[in-house]
Amino acid sequence: MSSKKQRRKQRQQEEVARPRKKTNPAVLFIVGIGAVVALLIVGMLVFGEGGGGPGAPPWPGAVWSASHGHWH
Repeated sequence: MSSKKQRRKQRQQEEVARPRKKTNPAVLFIVGIGAVVALLIVGMLVFGEGGGGPGAPPWPGAVWSASHGHWH
């Protein structure tokens, strides 16, 4: 039977042979923020209001002002 010292040394050699790939938390954070921004942009493109038209008036009697780009 091997001693504790020999087993520990063997375990350390195995760890050196196959280094663990650990991702930096800062990189994960930046990638996560980028993914959220990308999802927001895609969501705005898919579910956002179409083109440059004014659409339906927000209240009865509202008039679209093309020069100002909003309802009066």
